[in-house]
Amino acid sequence: MRPIDVLEYAFSDFSSNKFKTMMSSLGIIIGVMAIVVVLTLGDGLSSGVSKQFGSLDLDQIIIIPSQTQSSGLSGSAANSPILSPAKFTDRDVSLLMSTSGVVEVNPRIVESGTVTSGKENRSLSVLGIRPASEKKLASTIDKGRFLSSSDIYSVVVGSKVANGTFTKLLRTGSVITITSPLTGKSHQYTVVGIMKESNGSLVTGDPNSDIYMTAEGIKGFSNADSYNEILVRAESPTLAASTADNVKAALKRLHRNEGFTVVTIQSFSEAINSIFDYIKYILAGIAAVSLVVGGIGIMNVMMLTVKERTKEIGLMKAIGATTGNVRLLFLAESSMLGIVSGVIGLVLAFIIAAIVGSLIGMDMPVSLGNILIGIGFGFLTTTIAGVYPANQAAKLDPIDALRTE
Repeated sequence: MRPIDVLEYAFSDFSSNKFKTMMSSLGIIIGVMAIVVVLTLGDGLSSGVSKQFGSLDLDQIIIIPSQTQSSGLSGSAANSPILSPAKFTDRDVSLLMSTSGVVEVNPRIVESGTVTSGKENRSLSVLGIRPASEKKLASTIDKGRFLSSSDIYSVVVGSKVANGTFTKLLRTGSVITITSPLTGKSHQYTVVGIMKESNGSLVTGDPNSDIYMTAEGIKGFSNADSYNEILVRAESPTLAASTADNVKAALKRLHRNEGFTVVTIQSFSEAINSIFDYIKYILAGIAAVSLVVGGIGIMNVMMLTVKERTKEIGLMKAIGATTGNVRLLFLAESSMLGIVSGVIGLVLAFIIAAIVGSLIGMDMPVSLGNILIGIGFGFLTTTIAGVYPANQAAKLDPIDALRTE
């Protein structure tokens, strides 16, 4: 039997039973559409997150004091003492600058302060920095100037702080008062610079809502006597992990009985991308359940088809069709139904992805891989579903089949 004859036979059955074909393919259409849409949405969201991290410095390492458990040489970790958070000073900064792989060190004191402008009070994040090492931050100045090492009671503010946080906009020369919510200690500061609008992230926060001053100047309202965040830059993103190991080893020499955490921006990116991948494939697996339901529906329809065409099958065998020919006919019919249903589901997936993408303002391109997965699952499900009915049809005795009314 020629392949063209098999295709012609399958198409003739589809056209003669349009309603049955449509109803049996509905589950496959929905299943393929759901799988492709879920995978595409997952790719789009993952790509959006990757772009967020792509705008960050993947060569950056973050060091923060933390209360950690000591890993003693004897006994279990559960019985090990709890280490108090490390106190980072200029001694640590000097050590890090001489650590292999480190090209830049930016120590910071991060505090929360009540900022007063006129009669309005706002709770904002205040960062005490070393201006000489903050080259990237200095390049974002929009108006005025950046801080110098000699500044004590001068501040640089983010664009949101200057434009909209208070009723009266802040300008260079404006005077604000910052008060510690814990001790009530306060001091006046003069705005000497305003930063440009820049992108923030889940990791680094929103720089547009921060206030920057020198580490010496922050002592005007804060009792902090150590850095609670140190940003280290490695030679390149590929060396960030090894540099982080070097940093950890160097700091352990100074803080044997104190706890601290060293993480890379790159590790955040990889972790979040992994989470998105897990979510994407779990949702795709759930969507694939509809394909199983569709496959069961096709199996039922094919069994009914075998019963309806018993006499026809007997006639084919009587004129020379082999068991393999009959099996091939029914398998081809179910497989073609899967391909056609998959294509329809794919078209619907393109439409839905485009609509969702326009609604959330994000590109949702359907990748070739997702197309192949959708079509492949549709084809595989219907082919498997058609195996049992095809075998039943192939096993029919031609004489008994011809006797069927």
